[in-house]
Amino acid sequence: MKTIKVTQLEKQVLEAMAKGMYAEFGFSDYGLPELIEDTGLSAKVLRGVGSSLVKKGFIDIDDRESEGYKNNTSMYIWYLFDGMEALVPHWHDEVDMEKIQLITE
Repeated sequence: MKTIKVTQLEKQVLEAMAKGMYAEFGFSDYGLPELIEDTGLSAKVLRGVGSSLVKKGFIDIDDRESEGYKNNTSMYIWYLFDGMEALVPHWHDEVDMEKIQLITE
């Protein structure tokens, strides 16, 4: 099992995202509105946490510019990225990835 150190807020967001991934490996329709609902955090806090997670390479956020949503953050799609997909139990089983344990700093 791989252990990754994250902040408490990053852990909260990553765990919420993992619970929100219901479809096949790599698919997401999860974004800011779902994160606000699932974590109870404000959009401002979530944007900051999201920025940190992108910098660490744990998530990717698609601004959907080609679909005309570039300046509408509520329509952005958040993706687990670079091995963090293993946080989703059915994805872990589907692609046989090493399990991940998140620990707070």
